[in-house]
Amino acid sequence: MRCWAANSASITERHVQAIWYDSALRPACLRTVLGGDVSVVDPGVWNLEAGPDFRHAVLELGRDRRRVEGDVEVHLKPSDWSLHGHSTDSAYGNVVAHVTWHQGDPPPDLPPGCVSVCIGNFLRARNDFSPDEIDVAAYPYAKLPASRRPCERFFGQNPDLGLEVLREAGRRRLLIKAHRMQKRFLRVGDPEQVFYEEMFAAFGYAKNSVPFRVLAERLPLQDLPTSEEMACEALNSVAALEVAETHPWCRANIRPANRPEVRMMDAAALFTGGKPRHLGARFLAALMANVIVPYAIARGVVKDVPRWLPPECANGVTRLAAFRLFGRDHNPALYSGNGVLQQGLIQIHRDYCLAAHPDCVACRLVAELENVCREEESNG
Repeated sequence: MRCWAANSASITERHVQAIWYDSALRPACLRTVLGGDVSVVDPGVWNLEAGPDFRHAVLELGRDRRRVEGDVEVHLKPSDWSLHGHSTDSAYGNVVAHVTWHQGDPPPDLPPGCVSVCIGNFLRARNDFSPDEIDVAAYPYAKLPASRRPCERFFGQNPDLGLEVLREAGRRRLLIKAHRMQKRFLRVGDPEQVFYEEMFAAFGYAKNSVPFRVLAERLPLQDLPTSEEMACEALNSVAALEVAETHPWCRANIRPANRPEVRMMDAAALFTGGKPRHLGARFLAALMANVIVPYAIARGVVKDVPRWLPPECANGVTRLAAFRLFGRDHNPALYSGNGVLQQGLIQIHRDYCLAAHPDCVACRLVAELENVCREEESNG
């Protein structure tokens, strides 16, 4: 008999995340702290970026097995929800389950309808469970299903086709962005103002994209002072007096170079003919893919998406999609040097993976590709 249960100090939040994610560890029959039935249809996508721990989870609740979809946040103790400030962070507004190791009263400020699950209650008394046997470093990627995914089997036989599929998906993604910009040209009436707003939104990354976009609307390009110093002062003034009240700036867990004040300095320099001092190569690559190339296509300056763009930093979405498409042992050099291929991974994730995770059984991508191959063979 393992006697670890008396000392739960060995349990970390990472352990609880692994337990929730891995069906081999997660108890099959769960209940909320109020006694309601919980069935995990899909634990969600393990989120390695800012925000809830798992995205797009699917649960069935109660005796009537009411299906809910949303995010899942994991903590050791129920009180951690409030201590971490999630109740005032809009990124956590879609959390449908708060999963903890320790028992306790549900936080009063959980999103409406969110259930509390104390997963530790179902494991502490089991003699066949030990946290020391969980290799937390292996999650999430090394713990993807051992059986080969449909895409991995297909692209293993057609490796060149895999890259062409990524390239075409990346092309589609940038053309979608260009089409959206064209629609905004019509609504706003000034393509240069649209470019200005899109650039500002990109400067804000995920956490501050909305406040930065609002800032660009409140201080439009035509009203921006032509002096870099005065432009920076104007942006900071509008950000503090007109934007912060309705769209608070996020400064928590943000690298110094990405803080709003620093990005405003760079924006002021960029739009007054100065030289931004904090724009690294990866960030410039993100601007190219998300704003500059789509804008050039929308204006007709560029006819089509180039076959190569500078690469961005890999993120949780691109890593997960790549593991599903090419397998756990693939070489990231396949796509890591081309921003178009990285954009393709994101588009495939959104078009296919989100609808078919975690086991890929319902994914239609391979079936569509097989149909295309058959049509080409019959026509050739």
